[in-house]
Amino acid sequence: MVKRTFIRTAGLTTVMAVMLTGAMASSAFAAYDDMDAVSLGKELVGKDYTVGGESLNGGFDESGLNYYVYKMLDYKMPRALVDQFKMDKPLIKSMSSVKEGDVLFFGKGAKPSFSGIYIGNDKMIMASSGKDEVVKVSTQSYKNQFIGARRILSTNDQKRVMLVLTAQKYLGTPYDFGAKYGQTKTFDCSSFMKWIYTKYDISLPRVSRDQSKEGKFVSKSNLDTGDLVFFTTPDSKGKIGHVGMYVGDGMMIHTYGAGGVKYSTIESGWWNNHYVTARRVIN
Repeated sequence: MVKRTFIRTAGLTTVMAVMLTGAMASSAFAAYDDMDAVSLGKELVGKDYTVGGESLNGGFDESGLNYYVYKMLDYKMPRALVDQFKMDKPLIKSMSSVKEGDVLFFGKGAKPSFSGIYIGNDKMIMASSGKDEVVKVSTQSYKNQFIGARRILSTNDQKRVMLVLTAQKYLGTPYDFGAKYGQTKTFDCSSFMKWIYTKYDISLPRVSRDQSKEGKFVSKSNLDTGDLVFFTTPDSKGKIGHVGMYVGDGMMIHTYGAGGVKYSTIESGWWNNHYVTARRVIN
């Protein structure tokens, strides 16, 4: 499910760049670091509003934004707003119950007039005709017009989105080899992975070499957002000594050396040359 660039955090390997998962198969997003619907939506902020638009170059209208983001995530979605609201996906009736990646609809009765992609913290991304661009806005500003939301992402894709979003919160946290597990002031590579995955009921051993035995093998060409990727290091004597989380578009989030938690490519340079294997721990 990857191979799209920056968001498919699940089915997401193309855009989480947020919502979800990942990086994308589309060359248009080759610069994106991750790949979920939330993240993808965030990267589109500032793009032009265009009636009938559904592309980066052509701009977006309300339903065109939804259609584009989830197409990048390999989800089939109708093009028309009214048909998107009628999709055979779980209907969320309360705004207090929405999750990252849900598509929120606003209007009267069962007739939507505009929509947005929820990105968490009472915020959504929407193509605004009034602002003439894609904007990030508070959902509370429109709560009286809320008529429901559709949960597009599967349970596993939702988990992938949340893994990436959670890991992103620690960008810049210092690297410390042998960092004590359970605290978040510093991490080493495996304590970082263990900390993030444990939050979503995925138990990992403490050491990267042991983590490489978890889940099931996945080839580098079939990586999906949320997969663990493993490497040798200068001190590991040819054995696995490093781990990161794949986020799509050939990128991983990990911690190593200067800068601490960061994004790095696994398709060129050191990490490409020292890549060993990958494991899928999301069932």
